[in-house]
Amino acid sequence: MKKTGGTCLLCFCLLASNGSWSPAYAQKNFPKWLKSLTSFHKPVKLPPVKFPQLYRILSKASLPAKAFSSHPTAHMGMLFSPITQPVSTRPLQPAPKAIQRAVFTLQAVPGAKGKGSAFAVLIDGEMWGVTARHVLDDIGRAPYLSIPDQKGKEIFFQVNSVREGNIHGADIAVFRIPPQVQPRLTPLVPDYRLPAARSSVQSAGFSHGNFGWFPRIQVFFSSTHRILTRYQDSPIRSGYCGSPLLSNGKVVGVFAGVITSETARKSAWYSALFPHLSVQINSFNYAIPITWVRKIIKQSTQPQGTVLKFKGRPIGVLHPDESIRAIEQIRNDRLVKSIPAYPFMDYKRLEHFFDIQPHDVFRIIIRQGDRSSQKRRTYWYELHMDTHQVLVRQ
Repeated sequence: MKKTGGTCLLCFCLLASNGSWSPAYAQKNFPKWLKSLTSFHKPVKLPPVKFPQLYRILSKASLPAKAFSSHPTAHMGMLFSPITQPVSTRPLQPAPKAIQRAVFTLQAVPGAKGKGSAFAVLIDGEMWGVTARHVLDDIGRAPYLSIPDQKGKEIFFQVNSVREGNIHGADIAVFRIPPQVQPRLTPLVPDYRLPAARSSVQSAGFSHGNFGWFPRIQVFFSSTHRILTRYQDSPIRSGYCGSPLLSNGKVVGVFAGVITSETARKSAWYSALFPHLSVQINSFNYAIPITWVRKIIKQSTQPQGTVLKFKGRPIGVLHPDESIRAIEQIRNDRLVKSIPAYPFMDYKRLEHFFDIQPHDVFRIIIRQGDRSSQKRRTYWYELHMDTHQVLVRQ
């Protein structure tokens, strides 16, 4: 009998079935036992597996020896399961020149290993830099952007004008691009229309410091707040947050995070979108529509702030460096309901989700100072429904 992939697999199972040897020990001594093995009384037909590939699969499929002690063949299936197959890296493809000149990296200090993606975009005639806000949690609020010079050497410029806005749930930060950098960049043009479901979009960004162009991204659905996508080539890798989502060369969103397939399966929208899908799929990815970038920029350039309204009544102003933390409902001097800030809350209709009585009191709790501030303070607007009086307390 020839030494085929079936022989290799059966040999592994025999070694693993010995109660005193673990699969890892069997794998280490696999070549020695393979040479001493010549034939079997009953040939076993199994799908052929190349020897190097089998080695990689065994390293993923190692289990305690007692798991194989009774019926070793019962665990053969996991060796061929797609879940245990080594993840192949996505081939990086060259991006159009205009896209390459718009996307760059951010890091805490020049030459740092930890990097995030960012890009330049033209909003209302001005060039702005955009990234995901959580990227700045890792690298700080005064990062360095890096771009290549004419010889391809990396050069660095510090950013000191990060703005996050107070749109809760919009994982976006914007910043002014230094004037000396602007001639080296070609800003993207925004498209405020949402991409259609089942359409194909593109993206470009940096993963582990390597630039990649991904021309096939499937859109599952779009809403005012989120664009749900899936990168069709392979799962996304770290460092890509803050990169642009593109449709026909225009930016429609900002890549903000990954929803693993395991997490997605527990969500209500998953069964509605994929009722008949039973196979393992790549992780989902979501982006924030570019419209919210424009809103944050308007907040940062209009220091007068955003007017807060409760049942149509103006109760205060939310400045760009402030954010709502919670809304509390008090009835008969007792706290009856508290709602923490939720994504994309409507500042003109803060009464959502409350059953209001004539003598209720509402507290809109405000935190002043964004994440880069050394000094923060908390205060609140107190609205009395019976007298329509608004008090400011802290």
